[in-house]
Amino acid sequence: MLCVLVVGLGWLVWQRVSLAVSMDYFRINNFVVEGNQRVPSAVIIESLGLTADSSIFQVDLRALALQVGRNPWIKTVRVSRRLPATLQVHVSEREARAVAIADRAYLISEDGLILQEASSVEMAVLPLLRLYADHPLGTGERIDPARVERGARLWQRFHHGALGADVQAREIQLKGDGSYHVVLGPGLPSLYFGEGDDVQRQLDRLARVLEVRRAPLRALEYADLRFADKVIVKPLSKEGA
Repeated sequence: MLCVLVVGLGWLVWQRVSLAVSMDYFRINNFVVEGNQRVPSAVIIESLGLTADSSIFQVDLRALALQVGRNPWIKTVRVSRRLPATLQVHVSEREARAVAIADRAYLISEDGLILQEASSVEMAVLPLLRLYADHPLGTGERIDPARVERGARLWQRFHHGALGADVQAREIQLKGDGSYHVVLGPGLPSLYFGEGDDVQRQLDRLARVLEVRRAPLRALEYADLRFADKVIVKPLSKEGA
């Protein structure tokens, strides 16, 4: 008997909720967007794809979060209800870590996601990483985040004066074999680093080589620092490496 009463009560409650769902009182008419700085609130609300008669009880919160998360700038999304008719969207956004140059210049996040095309202003202040892709890249594609971070740190190290204030990295080329080619300014050599190198240790070794040779950095065509037991340098002159 008790089970029958519970089932009956549940059915009555469901009927009442079903009726309430169709009432104007529960139609979503307010949105609260939190956590966004880069993506406008209006863009986030539009991405929900709701109609004018959407009920607060009928929407699928998980599906709505997935729709908002399709924007590459959005890293995490949480959608919740606030009765009677408010939908709350809380997001966290990605930040641009570097500019990836391939067929075009793109902003790329710390987790390797291509965000959008980069402006000239952004290219002037962010690490420049040149990629060699076998197809045109596009927004939403992902690049190995470990390589992005490694390349960005290399670029920053030179901009913090690793070899002197006048030795700046113009770009870091991410090679197909996992190595990194540091392109310095005019009149300066190319530098090559391996995937797991201790950068400062290799730069210290290069400094010792230059000291032994009694040669300035500008006297080199390139320095190959990819090896654990040696530094290979090629002078600009014909005396050999």
